[in-house]
Amino acid sequence: MITLHVYMNPRPGKSAELEAGIRDSWLAAMAEQPGFVSAAVLKPFADEALNALQAAKPGHRFEIVAFWRSEQERLEWVARPIHDQVFLPLLELADDVSFTLKDVTSVWNVLPRPVPRSQSTAPQSA
Repeated sequence: MITLHVYMNPRPGKSAELEAGIRDSWLAAMAEQPGFVSAAVLKPFADEALNALQAAKPGHRFEIVAFWRSEQERLEWVARPIHDQVFLPLLELADDVSFTLKDVTSVWNVLPRPVPRSQSTAPQSA
């Protein structure tokens, strides 16, 4: 499994429009592709909070992390016409776009898991 990390800074006055395009167009289309696993849009804490924590300030407003089963499947997505249809408009809303790729070496799933029906405390009807 690999991750794609895309870093974006919006053009002045375009932050909300860029965020909506990332979420509603680009990631929505990406989520339908073979090999796509999951994605998240990350935004930094406010500068005041980062200062109080003595934390580093990222150089970007948005970080998109997309998990793919393989780099080959991600490249196949990039080669499809739908990729350019949903990604190129984002470039018009962004001043700065960069990316990197990483191999996933370990995964921990901490999301809540459904309780098996036999262990559920909810009343069960006959």
